[in-house]
Amino acid sequence: MFEFLEVISPGCGASFQDAGRPGWKRFGVPPGGWMDPVAAALANELMGNPAGAVVIELALQGARFRVLCDGWLSFAGASMGWSPGTVRKVSRGEELLFARHESGVYAYGAAPGGWAATEYLGSAAVSARSGLGRGLAAGDVLFSLKAPNSVAPELEMKRGRPVQYPPTIHVCVWPGPQWGEFGAAARSAFLSTEWRVSARSDRMGVRLDGAAVKLPTRTMLSEPVLVGSVQITGAGQPVVTMRDGPTVGGYPKIGWLEEEECHRVAQVPPGGTVRFELLKI
Repeated sequence: MFEFLEVISPGCGASFQDAGRPGWKRFGVPPGGWMDPVAAALANELMGNPAGAVVIELALQGARFRVLCDGWLSFAGASMGWSPGTVRKVSRGEELLFARHESGVYAYGAAPGGWAATEYLGSAAVSARSGLGRGLAAGDVLFSLKAPNSVAPELEMKRGRPVQYPPTIHVCVWPGPQWGEFGAAARSAFLSTEWRVSARSDRMGVRLDGAAVKLPTRTMLSEPVLVGSVQITGAGQPVVTMRDGPTVGGYPKIGWLEEEECHRVAQVPPGGTVRFELLKI
């Protein structure tokens, strides 16, 4: 392992993430893992790392790091002041500042060989609310698995195509298990409303604010909840279940998003909007 970065501030959130820990839901453990696997994969690809190498996931803005030795870093995903989809040489003593939120929510940083991180249940993905690791904190020293300056010099010019993250999106949604229990007016409100992403959104779920959706009259028992489930809370507001979300719940599920659509919703910042378009079975 090679000492590479020191955390000055984690900003709105910084943690180690990988592909997560499938197979543990029956024990109440969420899958965890990167919120945008496409962006995380690009960061690793640019660095020449294995696809599943551990990356740093940053949220929104405010993260700061001090470089402890000369080396190379790649970042992809949301734009926070560092050009996404690039590899850059960094120098000892340099401060890396991700202070300016420009688009998207989650960005991913890769180091040569990946980052050294403790594994829990076979994965380094931090899921703090499940008690699996903790987010990065000021004073943490981060180690790369390969020497930070060990990659080829031509990587300095290597670029991937940065992904655009519009603040307003339309996503395709499948009818959820309780779709038929919602009344026609409730289903219409769900599909016709331009839902605004709440600042209370996090890795557990993206909360949406808008016109209240009337709940079914039947009282539900708790049942399994999948990533991508669109639940309607007691206040009539949708919540899209994300990587660290609960594995069981008692809110009715009006819809379900496929994985690709979940990634898109995850990258809509607070204040952005989401509209749903129903897919037919």
